[in-house]
Amino acid sequence: MAITKLDSGKWLLDRTLGGRGGKRIRRQFTTKASAERFEAKLLINSQSAQATIAKPDHRKLSDLADIWYQQHGITLKDIKMRMGTLKLLIENLGNPVAIRFKSSDFAEYRVKKLAEGMHPNTLNHHLAYLRSIFNELIRLDEWKHPNPLKVRSLKVDERELAFLDAEQIKFLLSQLSGDAYKVTLLCLSTGARWSEAETIRAEQIQPYRVTYSGTKSGKVRVIPISEELYKLLKTKKSGRLFTPCAGAFRYAVENSGIDLPDGQLTHILRHTFASHFMMNGGSILTLQKILGHSTLTMTVRYAHLSPEHLQEATKLNPVVILSSLAENKKALQ
Repeated sequence: MAITKLDSGKWLLDRTLGGRGGKRIRRQFTTKASAERFEAKLLINSQSAQATIAKPDHRKLSDLADIWYQQHGITLKDIKMRMGTLKLLIENLGNPVAIRFKSSDFAEYRVKKLAEGMHPNTLNHHLAYLRSIFNELIRLDEWKHPNPLKVRSLKVDERELAFLDAEQIKFLLSQLSGDAYKVTLLCLSTGARWSEAETIRAEQIQPYRVTYSGTKSGKVRVIPISEELYKLLKTKKSGRLFTPCAGAFRYAVENSGIDLPDGQLTHILRHTFASHFMMNGGSILTLQKILGHSTLTMTVRYAHLSPEHLQEATKLNPVVILSSLAENKKALQ
């Protein structure tokens, strides 16, 4: 027993901490209660000291990615695509032991991929994906070390967003038929992503509006449509309205001879809606709501197409001011 009563009437605490071979504590107390309190304090301090002795962490990057997936990633909408990217990324990095992974390791990988022609924006996504794993595991108390990725993102020049003019829209629609024609028309009329329009259900189309749910941003968008478009689309009361038809759209674009930027095949329709909306005098805030952008930053890319965009530059520049002064001076002479 750790606490025993002596013939003198005092109480002896005799305890070895940490098992055999550990530190032995022997101390006398006037009361049993004071001996028990001291013993409890010793045990708490001993357990805290043992907890601070960090065990070697041999987990690899792939192990952290698996933990992140199970505890957080599985809730994301783009998780299949992201996990595919992460798997290839970690493989290209050599799947190092995570505790040994450094910023310089990613920097070397980035230099190599840039030399191979990978776009800087893609590499910025790779960096963001890895950072998010460490940040989330730190929040979940699964990673007890600092985030090793202190690399800055690459600066990427802003690209001009392409869009179709009226003649191109008319010609492209003439090359389409069936579901591909209807999905294209819906995208051009509401600014929807192709995936949102192609998977639309009859229940989401009511007189005279379409409701997009389960979107990329997670927001529900309700967009008005014309009576003519409603009658064209609403061919049944329930279920999916269209079969997959992105291939037919690609074929029509190729046959039309329209040259599109890389990565803007079906997305050109969304850009076209937004561009024409602004050119016809639409509000940038209204466009943000229609497109479902979480921040105005994304929508502002279309602001320069507004007829009134930065028109103050023609009225408030110093040349105009000097011209006015010259006219006033002439009038006074």
